[in-house]
Amino acid sequence: MATSLSSATRDHRAATAQRLNAEAHRTATHAAAMKQQVRATKAVLKRTRKLAKASKKAAKQARKKAEAAQAALQAPAGTPAGPRKTPPRKTPSRKAAPKRASAAAPERSAGAIDGVPAAPDANSAAPSILRDKLQQDAGK
Repeated sequence: MATSLSSATRDHRAATAQRLNAEAHRTATHAAAMKQQVRATKAVLKRTRKLAKASKKAAKQARKKAEAAQAALQAPAGTPAGPRKTPPRKTPSRKAAPKRASAAAPERSAGAIDGVPAAPDANSAAPSILRDKLQQDAGK
């Protein structure tokens, strides 16, 4: 003889099933939210790595420019003591007179010495490049 379940048992099982379904739904929603958060964090990390790479490149370029400026300031050590032989210069024709710089010529920096510009500060070049990279990434 088969016994039927009492209504209390059926109600209890239905409530348990409903509770488990609600918990499964909450867990799935939480997992989806965490997945989105991981994706966003990875994107931020990728941008940060890009900016670090650009900053490193800017610092390297600034270092190279500083070394070049320093090398230009130093006199060459192995120059001969005798007179130099230079080819004769051509005199410019009167028609092709050199143009004079206008009064609004850019100012020389305090570190400029006789036509050799001062080496850019490594810290000043990097933020502008980083700012440009951020603007480019924001536009994508």
